[in-house]
Amino acid sequence: MKINALVLGSGIASMAYTSVLDFNKIKTLVVGSPYDHKNIKNYKKYKKNKFFNINFSNNINFYFNSEINLIESKSIDLIIIGTNTKGINWVIEILNKLRNDCPVLLITKGIAQINNKIIPISEYISAKCYNNKIVMASGPCLAKELINKSHTRTLFASKNISYAKYVKKIIDNEYYHSEVTKDIRGAEICSAVKNIYATIIGSSLGQVGKLSRKKDLNYFNTSSGLFEQSLKEMKHITKKFGGNIDTAYGLAGTGDLYVSVLGGRNAKLGYFLGKGLLYKSIVKKQMKNVTVEGAELIKLYGTKILALVGQKKLPLLKCLIKAINGNNRLKIDWKQFTF
Repeated sequence: MKINALVLGSGIASMAYTSVLDFNKIKTLVVGSPYDHKNIKNYKKYKKNKFFNINFSNNINFYFNSEINLIESKSIDLIIIGTNTKGINWVIEILNKLRNDCPVLLITKGIAQINNKIIPISEYISAKCYNNKIVMASGPCLAKELINKSHTRTLFASKNISYAKYVKKIIDNEYYHSEVTKDIRGAEICSAVKNIYATIIGSSLGQVGKLSRKKDLNYFNTSSGLFEQSLKEMKHITKKFGGNIDTAYGLAGTGDLYVSVLGGRNAKLGYFLGKGLLYKSIVKKQMKNVTVEGAELIKLYGTKILALVGQKKLPLLKCLIKAINGNNRLKIDWKQFTF
């Protein structure tokens, strides 16, 4: 069967998945958000991402946000949402215009709020959108490595597992390998909160303790201890939000946390916090104009998650809330870890 895909958003994650579709010879339309005009203009002209050295074939075509009316909605068999969380309302507007009921692959990570209730983004979209055939992509998937065709394993989650299997059939190839699950809540919560804990583990170098010598060479025990406690806290949060605990120990939890600690903005913020710098100073100097998902999540929902799950179960989250919301030095209380 001939497949046609639509990708909403032209950030690096969107382009990584577009490169997979291109490899799979899927005819794909990429629509930029209102903030992507410059990107789309370059893609239209060169069909190339120069920074990551991606060359797109003639199977891939690019559209400005203003050109959405040129797209024949009925021809689309798969939609991929790849904006950041700030672009979700734009995505909902587009989906409601298209009124296409094909499966939608959500690669955006995060949570939202309706009527003062914290919910996964997939449920936020379903509540406001014509299309509710949402499949959530979670797990360890660095865009740069996907672009370079490194073997990648992810998790496709949907309330209706047939939708996840449908997407798997389209996306999987010799280097992209997906698993499927019905636990979309667990997968989505893990994908969001792992950014918080990547920040914590990223601070390891500064959390080795005052007795440690040559700290820059002796922080792996500390990092491992924080990693284990992070998984426990992710398990508690996942369970509270109705997800499966096993999901926290799989690709969406352990796998995604591991790769996020190895590199990325959340771990980088943690590194600076671990050095004793204050959050407000970091975002003005070392990480100016950089969006850090974990920090944004803390500011919007950190205290609510802490209240819902309980402070005794989430000592690491409690410490990071003090550091970010209170602009205090990050100090891990090792005696408060859960057992």
